[in-house]
This record gives sequence, C-alpha cells and structure tokens, in this order.
Amino acid sequence: MSLYWDDFERRAIETVDSIKNNKEFIVRRVAVFITNQCNFRCAYCNMKFGHEEMSKEIFLNILKKYGKTAIIHVTGGEPSTVSWLYPVIEEYKDIRFHLNTNGYLKPPENIKRLKVSLDTYDAGYFNKLVHMDVFNKVYGHIKQACNKTVTSITCVLTKENYEKAPEFIKFCNKEFPGLYAIFFSIYKGTNSRFVFQKEDIDRFYKDIKPQMEIEMKEETLWLFQNTMDNKIRLLEGIRFPENNLETPCYLSLTERVIDYQGNEYSCSHLFRDKVFRNNSEKHEKCRYGCNRKLIKFNEEVEKLLKEAK
Repeated sequence: MSLYWDDFERRAIETVDSIKNNKEFIVRRVAVFITNQCNFRCAYCNMKFGHEEMSKEIFLNILKKYGKTAIIHVTGGEPSTVSWLYPVIEEYKDIRFHLNTNGYLKPPENIKRLKVSLDTYDAGYFNKLVHMDVFNKVYGHIKQACNKTVTSITCVLTKENYEKAPEFIKFCNKEFPGLYAIFFSIYKGTNSRFVFQKEDIDRFYKDIKPQMEIEMKEETLWLFQNTMDNKIRLLEGIRFPENNLETPCYLSLTERVIDYQGNEYSCSHLFRDKVFRNNSEKHEKCRYGCNRKLIKFNEEVEKLLKEAK
C-alpha cells in the first residue's frame, strides 16, 4: 500500500458500508489550516499572508473530536509560526499528526508524516528565493527528520529551476538517503519570471522529464507519473479532464478541512481555490485538484456501490 494517502482501500470499504447501511461516515483525515501567517516570503508564492491563527482551544477541540479516528494533517500558511503548536503536538503522542512546514524550526519528533518545502540544492539561490538566510537550517532539519519519521520534500518546478530538476533529485537521494518521496508541483501563477512557456514545456517533456525519471526512487516516480504524465498537465495547470463531475466525491465524505476560525469544510483542494463546500457535490475546479489516484478512489467506490445493488 502506498503511503501517499491514508489507506484508500479501508476508506473505500467503509464509505460503501456507510452509504449502503445509512451509517455515519468515519472521518479518516482532517486537514487543519491553522494559520495564514508565514515567516518566508518565497518569490513565487501566490498566497496572501495575514496575522490570523487558530486558537489553542479550537485546536484542542479538533483533537478531542477527531483525534481517535483520523489523521490530523496540520498545514497553513506556515504552522511553526503558531507558538503553542509544536508543544501541543509533542504532548499528544497518541494522535497521528501529519505536518506541512518550510522547515525553519525543528519539527516535533512524534510527527508521523512530514512534508518540507525545498525547491533547489543551491543554497544561495534558495536564500534569495525565500528572502532569508535559512538553507542550512532547513537542510539540517530534513536530514534529522529522515531518520525519525516518514519524510517527503515538496518542490515547486518553475521556469527558473526545472532544468536543474534531475540534479536536484540526485542531491536529495545523496543527502537524504532515508527520504520517502519528492512531491513535484508546477508553478501556477502569472509571474513571467516563473511561469512555463510552450518552449519550456516542450523541453521539459523531451529532455528533462526522462532524466528526472531515471534518478527517481520508486515512490517519487509513482507520484510523478500520476500527476505529470502528459503535456496537458502543464499546459492547463495540472488538469485532469478524466474526472467525472457527474458522480459524487466520495473522498470528501471521510475527511474534513478546518480553517483557523474553526469552520469545517469537505475538500482541501477546493478549499485552496476558495470554494467552500460541505457536501460531496463536485465543482468545475475538481478537474484541477484531484490527480489520477484520487479519481481512481471515487471510481472504485462507485464500482463497489453498483456491485452491491
């Protein structure tokens, strides 16, 4: 079973059972957008930062409500800017925490899954990109974490760095031998400094992508091939037109998204696009959020429901 998501097979079976027998759905993943603050100012970032953060009381109520059954996936903004967060995570060792972070602070050791942002192996370029002298600190925290938990790196490919992506993979393989995977995404903004042009996309698929795949370890390759298998993914912002919008999103039935104010929603992909849904009805933007693995989950539930009739 891939660790990319939390036990898809179990979630599919539970979802079908709940629908057939009119039972309450068991929530298996809760994404907590705990703040809109960040201590980095990455040049390619499209997020508008503020100074809001979730109260400790709301967070503790989330743990009480969902902590026994669900992964609590903490993200932001940058979670480490919330001063009380890491001590609380360290206190609740029986809860399955996942964490997205920029790696500026050392993450708690009881994190079950960790994703750290890193877009280059070039320390000077990285420091200029985030407007802080922090490469060595982030590098050190990734290296430590690889020995203690399932650690992945998230890397945003842009016009500036994509040609060096094969060397970046080599660097990660060498420097972080315990690394679980590298998640590659594509810059989706409009800044001409970073946005892919047609010639960049052609070069990426002709020359760079094959080199990257040679260097990739198994899980990184699997993730990469499920998101960047053809040019339409880059031309249209990682679009998946094969997502059938007429069927429900069964995935959303067993997860929750909670913002820093404590409001609950049903899909983290739509939430990032400022579409706040509290049901399983799909939206046009679902063609962009869900990759083939997530689409396959919904198709599997649909299939099991038809077989059960």
